[in-house]
Amino acid sequence: MTSFSSQKNTELHNNHWRSHNNRDWFRPLEDSEYAYYVPSKTGLNDMFLHASFTAKTAVMDPSRIALCWATVRSEHPLLMAKVIRDKNLKIPEISEDQPYFWFSPPTDPVKEAEECLVSAHSSKEELISNYLNGPRTLSDERMSYLVISTSTVPQVSDEEGTYDLFMCAPHFIGDGASLHQCTHDLLTLLSSTRSNDELKRSLMQATYSVNELPLGFESRLSVPSNQFARAAAKINYLQIMHNEIGGHTLRRSQRLSQETKFIEVSFSESCTAKILSKCKQHSVTVNHALFALCNVAWGQSNLDFGKIREPIMMYTALNLRAHLDPHPASTYWFLALTYFNIVLPSYVPPTLAAFWGRTKSVKRQIRKIAGGGKAPFLKARALESARTRAKRVRGMTKSATEKETEKKSEASQSALPQPTSINDVQLASASGIKLPPAPSAALFGVSLIGNLDNVYTQSSYSRPPSYSASPTDTRPVSSQESISSQIITIHNVATASRQKPGGFLLLGHTFNKKLWLHLCYDVNGFEEGHIERFWESLQDAADELLVGDE
Repeated sequence: MTSFSSQKNTELHNNHWRSHNNRDWFRPLEDSEYAYYVPSKTGLNDMFLHASFTAKTAVMDPSRIALCWATVRSEHPLLMAKVIRDKNLKIPEISEDQPYFWFSPPTDPVKEAEECLVSAHSSKEELISNYLNGPRTLSDERMSYLVISTSTVPQVSDEEGTYDLFMCAPHFIGDGASLHQCTHDLLTLLSSTRSNDELKRSLMQATYSVNELPLGFESRLSVPSNQFARAAAKINYLQIMHNEIGGHTLRRSQRLSQETKFIEVSFSESCTAKILSKCKQHSVTVNHALFALCNVAWGQSNLDFGKIREPIMMYTALNLRAHLDPHPASTYWFLALTYFNIVLPSYVPPTLAAFWGRTKSVKRQIRKIAGGGKAPFLKARALESARTRAKRVRGMTKSATEKETEKKSEASQSALPQPTSINDVQLASASGIKLPPAPSAALFGVSLIGNLDNVYTQSSYSRPPSYSASPTDTRPVSSQESISSQIITIHNVATASRQKPGGFLLLGHTFNKKLWLHLCYDVNGFEEGHIERFWESLQDAADELLVGDE
């Protein structure tokens, strides 16, 4: 049985893990987790990762895959956790309305892993389409799922087979970076020299402490608590909201029932090298350039582009892990994202120099928002943003009576004078005045994963050539063997998530020295041909502005 130890000061914190029996542990979902959890009841935002790879068939033995999957899960408690809202548990701390993470160390980790593991013979397209459009794969009781699919299996262990890996998890326990790192760790373990017996012994000896259970990022952000600092942070948050103006939106029209489509395009190694070189020459990155490309593509594909005077606004995520206070838990499976907007002029840049000027504008905006020590209010803004999103979701789940009461309260406050400038924030707060929302709308979100060659190091999936491919072989490796044999080779990877009707998500990353763009959208949720024109214009803009000769 897995053992637990605890610290008294941890149990006293309301948002930390607690136990009523020294065996099962629970904590409430924090604001960001809650904001993602409620929509996930219908599968919204459930993430997936797909990877195509070739591997020596011996390491893809089903029993070894189960052991490696169990080992990876054992290192990340939220992958094994559940979400509970059960008043019948008779635990005073648990509210029927408040969702809690619930973690019980598994008595049989391999069996539990096998319940979240499937072997299939589906293609990449089938795996993705079924996940995006079929019944929800995940649930409150199943927080992780793995599919290993192959169409052909060679009979000789030293031969290579072609495989598709499909890993999924809900967004409220992590992000795309968590999925990529977890996939890398799983493939590293599969191709390692650790035998099945060694993996079994390691699982049997596994122990946990409460310090190894991840907290929500809100509990790991240190912000000044004095009244002046809180007021300054609030004003900074409202100033940014006030300045983020956007008037362009996708033209949504639900023509038929939702059907989410996933499409991708990659640029060759030579084209990608040219793109990276040009970005470096102008002191920007591909991430900066992608926003400017969207700016151009939107103008070239939207006939009404020039009629809208307001700027274009796009949103993206910022990983907060580098800004969190240290914590003993080594797991990377926890949610640590905040969001910010990029605002660009509405007109299409008339020259190539103007285009590169747009990329530098994106760079300045990102630096202003996330510039480390030069962005002193980043943590406070992240907390305020999390509270705002959670409050919005809680409003969606309130009863009709609660909503009516709030509506009357808001109506009584609407007669009060509204603040005319950001300098009136403190007075407005003291008077109970509700500030008007910023007059802005985002066009869509852009997910920027970065360079995945830094995550999937192909050398990690190799072993000495004379080492037996059999997973049960425990022979020592000769110290004179220096040339490695590749056991697994990854060819491409992709991530996205389940969308709502009219959903749209654009993603970009580099991998295997290629630039990849992915689009996940509801083909029936927009005016016919609207998204297709944008996608074609985006590729044309990349070819013309980033690949073409200047």
